[in-house]
Amino acid sequence: MARRKRERVTTHNALTSTDAGSHKRTKKRDENSEECHQCRNNTARHVDCSSCKKRYCVRCIKKWYSNLIEDHVKNRCPCCHNNCNCMDCLQSDIMHKIDKWNVSHEDRIKFAHRTIYFLLPWLKKLHEDQIQEKRIQAIIDGITECEVKVSRTELPSDARCYCNYCRTCIVDLYRGCECGHYDLCLSCCQELRDGSLVKKDKKLRAKPNGSILCPPKAAGGCRCRGHALKLKGIFKENFISDLLEKTNSVVDKRMLEEGGSKCFCLTKSGEINTNTSRQAACRKNPIDNYIYCPTAKDVQSGALEHFQEHWLKGEPVIVCDVLGSTSGLSWEPTVMHRGLRKKKNKNGDQRLTVEAIECLTGCEVGINICRFFEGYSYGAVGPEDLPIGLKLKDWPPHSTFGEELPRHDAEFRSALPFREYTDPICGPLNLAVRLPKDVKKPDLGPKTYIAYGFAQELGIGDSLTYLHCDVADAVNVLVHTHGTKLKIQRLTAIEKRKDSLLNEERTRNLQASPDHSDVGIKVDVSLIKPEPKDDGLPFVEGDQPEGGALWDIFRREDVGILEEYLTAHAGEFRNNSELVKQVTDPIHDHCFYLTKEHKRKLKEQYGVEPWTFEQKLGEAVFIPTGCPHQVRNLKSCTKVALDFVSPENFEECIKYTNKIRELPNNHMVNEDKLEVKKIAIHALRHAVDYIIG
Repeated sequence: MARRKRERVTTHNALTSTDAGSHKRTKKRDENSEECHQCRNNTARHVDCSSCKKRYCVRCIKKWYSNLIEDHVKNRCPCCHNNCNCMDCLQSDIMHKIDKWNVSHEDRIKFAHRTIYFLLPWLKKLHEDQIQEKRIQAIIDGITECEVKVSRTELPSDARCYCNYCRTCIVDLYRGCECGHYDLCLSCCQELRDGSLVKKDKKLRAKPNGSILCPPKAAGGCRCRGHALKLKGIFKENFISDLLEKTNSVVDKRMLEEGGSKCFCLTKSGEINTNTSRQAACRKNPIDNYIYCPTAKDVQSGALEHFQEHWLKGEPVIVCDVLGSTSGLSWEPTVMHRGLRKKKNKNGDQRLTVEAIECLTGCEVGINICRFFEGYSYGAVGPEDLPIGLKLKDWPPHSTFGEELPRHDAEFRSALPFREYTDPICGPLNLAVRLPKDVKKPDLGPKTYIAYGFAQELGIGDSLTYLHCDVADAVNVLVHTHGTKLKIQRLTAIEKRKDSLLNEERTRNLQASPDHSDVGIKVDVSLIKPEPKDDGLPFVEGDQPEGGALWDIFRREDVGILEEYLTAHAGEFRNNSELVKQVTDPIHDHCFYLTKEHKRKLKEQYGVEPWTFEQKLGEAVFIPTGCPHQVRNLKSCTKVALDFVSPENFEECIKYTNKIRELPNNHMVNEDKLEVKKIAIHALRHAVDYIIG
């Protein structure tokens, strides 16, 4: 017996020192081992899988697979279902091999035509702008337009070329100085000549003949000051004109006119839309607040076309039960954390501390990951008996979601509805996937958002995402929730804090001390404690909401009115614990959250109201580009979100890019991170080549 014990220990030590992805060694150990596949314990009672012969102890089944009974494990264990959450399996890439999703050649041709249809108007405008700039260059040089020579810029494949003035991506033609230190996009060149350039902080000037001089060093220029900026290009000569000619030769303008309506939403009267006879589980809110769409799995045909009808109108779409078609891998934050335990930081230490945002003050705090998740499940309390809301700032923190959590990444991809749009690797209608492999790509996710939440609207300290617009389309999946109840004492503390802030504001106004910049309290992480479980204090009465997060999504058409309202009422809003003092752009400043009262005023005064709904567990919310939105957590929530670029909303991405050009240089979103123009060029080239064959 003693010898057998020593052999077992030796075998275990040898295997745990190997790489987590060494599946052959793991499989051999499981077939001949008396250990639990999950915890490697061999003393507790086990259940043997009749299919793969792996063993799971009853303690692990109860702790990590509470939805399973012993007979289920005996028949087919978690490994057989590809949802085992032991550390080895969480770091495996098996699902990437199992995922067989693909698109037929016929559909790819159809999607290529759809891409061309929506991107062609922009390509024509780009070509016209380039022709105009060449005409100006011909006047400057005193030659004919066909004699104009453009200097080509050799850029590394992973380099990005930005306009020094407006910080947006340069896609092809631009003007630059001789030494290559100052570049100006064509839009800035045109605005400089006609006097409409919105920024006034740089000394740029155009001469009467249209030439533009390199600015002085103080304005971002270089030693070429006084010399005219040269016309330069990134692609080969006539690349854009050749691409336009090919695109015009294959465009199918009848594409969107065929097939009729595929919508089977319920009308306001509760009747099925007469455009179709499908009796599907798809409905509209009586006040047109939002669209519920069945999953592609539920509807054999027409689901994608139905989605496209609403998407083309700029309407958000909610898809139900997207987790039902996956393997069932657990999204418990503690399970995700287990997947990272074998990962270490640059110093070789395990990642035990995470950076979180404390919602009352907006301050960053470093907190032990186990303490964070304890508060996620049971609540947390800070100074003055205040309820504490925390949001993980960036998690996993060191690399991409797929590299850190490959199994969860694969699970998320398999959950995505309408993967033609959302698949981040091969979705034919996700324009972003057409960027060549050697080109530096924008960070579109997936990303996790893990935060506490309360059913009550507190007014300060709420776990929320402020009103904003995303740079691209987005899909947000609620993968896990945990309801926590607030104690009455916490609400009392919040009201006391509100009164204190109000008094401080009044005192400051009387003293006329505008330099005071921080009325909020700084939370010492050591003072954050788990909510006591047995202190006898009463909880707030009322049922927990069914949903995990409350969404408000505004229509694109209402953006102007919304901005007018927010600017006029800015002094009534708080950003964290502070009143909003200055507004540069109400949407892009990320400092407004409209409470129930503000939404009521907005409707009464301007007739504007958002789509409002509760996102339930397993629901995917699609947010079109250009739709301002805000979110408040009603429970502790784990969400996974992904950005994508659809052909239908490409023009909105361009509008967003043009909007951020007008923001001050030091603004938080004054950078063209998406580079949608570059994406469009490669998407069009790919679509044309695919059709031509």
